[in-house]
Amino acid sequence: MDACPNSPAGSPVDTSGCAASQEDSDADGVMDAYDDCPSTTLGETIDAAGCATSQLDTDSDGIMDDRDQCPNTSAGANVDGFGCASDERDTDSDYVVDSKDICEGTSILEVADADGCSDSQKDGDGDLIADDIDQCPLTPPAEKEDVDVNGCSASQRDTDGDQIMDNTDICPATPIGEQPDNEGCADSQKDEDNDDIWNSDDLCPDTGLGEGVDYNGCSDQQKDDDDDGIRNYLDDCPNTVPGWIVEEDGCALNQVDSDKDGVSDADDAFPNDSNETTDTDGDGVPDRWDYYPEDSLKNQQEVTEESGNAMIYAIIAMLVIGIIAAVMYFKRDSLVTQSPFEVANAELDVASEAAFYQADNDKSLPEIVTPSEPIQWEEDGIHWSKDQNDVLSYYDNDTESWLPYQS
Repeated sequence: MDACPNSPAGSPVDTSGCAASQEDSDADGVMDAYDDCPSTTLGETIDAAGCATSQLDTDSDGIMDDRDQCPNTSAGANVDGFGCASDERDTDSDYVVDSKDICEGTSILEVADADGCSDSQKDGDGDLIADDIDQCPLTPPAEKEDVDVNGCSASQRDTDGDQIMDNTDICPATPIGEQPDNEGCADSQKDEDNDDIWNSDDLCPDTGLGEGVDYNGCSDQQKDDDDDGIRNYLDDCPNTVPGWIVEEDGCALNQVDSDKDGVSDADDAFPNDSNETTDTDGDGVPDRWDYYPEDSLKNQQEVTEESGNAMIYAIIAMLVIGIIAAVMYFKRDSLVTQSPFEVANAELDVASEAAFYQADNDKSLPEIVTPSEPIQWEEDGIHWSKDQNDVLSYYDNDTESWLPYQS
């Protein structure tokens, strides 16, 4: 039976009676004579030439169009299994084609720059710390090998937060809130006078080298405990009453010890006698020589009447013996012109009068006024002082000393 009753006249036909121009071997609707792809799989969509995409390689890259994700690859370019050259594919989907992407594998969660690199893939200052965690992205080249885990060098760090960078901070642990100097040190970290007391606690910051100090950092050369204007190490009277005028040795008038016996003149009954200090009754006689130390009218032991008579009798006896000796002498001396009895009587009279005078003589001393207490006062701008002996003195500003007042 002729499958092709209308074959062109004179055209060779096959056993079915069809000429070549009438055959469609792959049944794709395109006669074999015009079908560029005579073996198209049944059911595939074809083009006018009878070819399906699985039969076409439009860009001639060796990858059929049905699998070619880059159907317009430049001729001669190397392609991957998807038919894409490096200038066409974006392997890490960072919107930068592989041919321009210098950072492969960029995370889809990160934003890439024009080179296809995110911050986690870059190290702008070359310190081996990625930019996304580098807190100091501009580390100087000379310091890039000496950075911490944050990517910061000593010139970029301020460990104690005192606004002084670590490379110039000689006190890297300044307490929070303290004001540092330009070297990064607060007063609690400095000891400028080297007395082992920090400046913050040192009330005397200029202590001399080698001077011993107290817990306030002050030496005796700096302290004036009694506030008299004389430093302790020069002050011979460290407990002067506040407000009293003192000499250059730090002593007020009532603190002077003129005789250097360890008792101030104010308490010394004998300020010019280093051997005596006490006179309880103020009679001018030291207590140790005063038989009546609490009675200013007497100081010597009284001679009783009985002892006085005994003394008279002893004197008379001595005179009698002398008279007898004289008589014997005059008997041998023919030149005696005066009776020995007259001489004896005269001598007896003198001795008797002396004895009675001694017995009747008043042993008491004249009344002595008790010294008053030393005082100081100011009058018309002049400082006056009166010591325990009522000696009046005034303070001379020119000589800076006390001078006796002369009326």
